[in-house]
Amino acid sequence: MNSLIEKAPPVLRQVVRYGLVGGSAFLLDFGMLWALRSGLGLPAWLAAAFSYIVATLYSFTLQRKFTFSADLNVGNSALRYGILLVVNMVLTSAIVEAFDYFLDLYLVGKVVSTVAMTMWNFPIMKFWVYPQSKVSAAVKDASETKG
Repeated sequence: MNSLIEKAPPVLRQVVRYGLVGGSAFLLDFGMLWALRSGLGLPAWLAAAFSYIVATLYSFTLQRKFTFSADLNVGNSALRYGILLVVNMVLTSAIVEAFDYFLDLYLVGKVVSTVAMTMWNFPIMKFWVYPQSKVSAAVKDASETKG
């Protein structure tokens, strides 16, 4: 099994790590959303925004080191991630609120928004938030190919 993982192309291993980190962040986000909305009675938009912020801070840390091994300094990555966070948070809150208001299904709205953002976040993170210098990427690819 381990040799199968080692033989996988680097980008495939990166996608798997992205999925693992993202999946665990989603569970954190979803659980907090439920607790804040159903447990504490916060409005859906506020519960969605707060849980999203906590989960994305968790995700930023793990994606930076575990998934993308970024060599851009943390301040630049954090600024870019913050911009992505704001855009995603506004969209998440709007989608969750719409599902809550029209269908009384705020958790379904959370799933819908997460699926959409997962699809566009990987390329944005790989090439903009956590870019690697060409030299660093070439060295990493060469070392991963040699095994």
